[in-house]
Amino acid sequence: MIHLSRVKSVFSYLLILSCLSACTVMPPETPVSDPVAAWQKRQQQLDGIQYWYLTGRVAVNNGVEAWHLDMNWSQKGEAYLVELSGPFGAGKVRLAGNDRGALLTDADNQQYQAESAERLLYEQTGVTVPVEGLRYWIVGLASPTQKHTPQLDSQGRLAYLENANWTVKFRGYSQVNGLELPRKIFIARPDREIDVRLVVDSWKLGVH
Repeated sequence: MIHLSRVKSVFSYLLILSCLSACTVMPPETPVSDPVAAWQKRQQQLDGIQYWYLTGRVAVNNGVEAWHLDMNWSQKGEAYLVELSGPFGAGKVRLAGNDRGALLTDADNQQYQAESAERLLYEQTGVTVPVEGLRYWIVGLASPTQKHTPQLDSQGRLAYLENANWTVKFRGYSQVNGLELPRKIFIARPDREIDVRLVVDSWKLGVH
């Protein structure tokens, strides 16, 4: 098992992170008259984002161990490449995949395959991150497997949703190329005492 760097003060570290080189934090907002209509329009805009790249930081806590990881994520249609590393690049792994499966490459260039990216990452690193769902949540969309109606904020953006045993809270948005994209996402799986907290540092976007 790959041992990525662990830190005890993961969540306190995230709280002091400011946003963020390619993002603009928005001023206080006036509620829109029809959040549902705003959400429907927003979905169409976000669905048009087919190519993107972000840098960010992830904190993962399972109640026993905690990890602070740097993250780079590239998305091209259904294909993704996620790079996770600890301080100074220690324990870096690359997770590539699409809707047919995932391939993980460790720091020693050993490769491992599985149908589930989440399971593959856990088996090889001990870190649990809901990669399949996060691919959508990270741009402010519900995943195609969403069964319950998500909660919206006063602007018609995602505020809270539940999906496949995960709860997802959207804690802030930033303006990126005229779009409002999540800046902080807090994800939890209560049945396994897992908390995942993501802060986005920068975005690069492309559309079809």
